[in-house]
Amino acid sequence: MQGFEEDVEADDDGPIALGAPEAWDDLDLGPDERDADLMDGSWEQKYYSGRIKSFNWQAIMVGLGLLVAAGMIISTAGALFWR
Repeated sequence: MQGFEEDVEADDDGPIALGAPEAWDDLDLGPDERDADLMDGSWEQKYYSGRIKSFNWQAIMVGLGLLVAAGMIISTAGALFWR
């Protein structure tokens, strides 16, 4: 049976490089023109001005819950009192 020591390659004894690869040195991960609204704060003006439309999910869920409850009540009343 082949053991672990026999399975290790001989050229695998080199040092393990720590840190980022050298190819990452050329990457520029700083802010660019797409991040301009984040840098100057104009996204806050747009967001808090009320001009961005958003859904009131709580009201939508209450409406759906009332619709389901009404359907259950109407179907139960129809099953009990319909003759």
